[in-house]
Amino acid sequence: MYFCVVKFKKMEDICMIKEIYRSLYQFEKDFLEMNRISINDAMVLCCLKGGEEKSAGDICDFVGLSNSRVSKVLCAVEKMGYIQRRLGSVDKRQMFFSLTESGKQKVQELKGKSLHLAEFINKISKQCES
Repeated sequence: MYFCVVKFKKMEDICMIKEIYRSLYQFEKDFLEMNRISINDAMVLCCLKGGEEKSAGDICDFVGLSNSRVSKVLCAVEKMGYIQRRLGSVDKRQMFFSLTESGKQKVQELKGKSLHLAEFINKISKQCES
């Protein structure tokens, strides 16, 4: 009997995680709709907002996604005109990225918007309590 209670609790935890994922998914959808840019795209802009060029590896470390996923995100953000790439001068295989003027403007636009993060965290906290 005790084993079943413990197992059931773990199942509740899995269901709670599913609800957190659902909330994150909705948050990402709302963010995209409101800003016309995905959270992953915005994280790349955030990484580059300091004005320094960054390598693809540096961006991967900052964003926390796989190399292949970051490569796709970089291509998408470059296609939007927010970043530019430069080949490494020593190693032509290495790429460096920086913000374009349009990217700098997008960063400023995003800085001026509220993410309603407190509401989002409260929503997740309530899900964890129930």
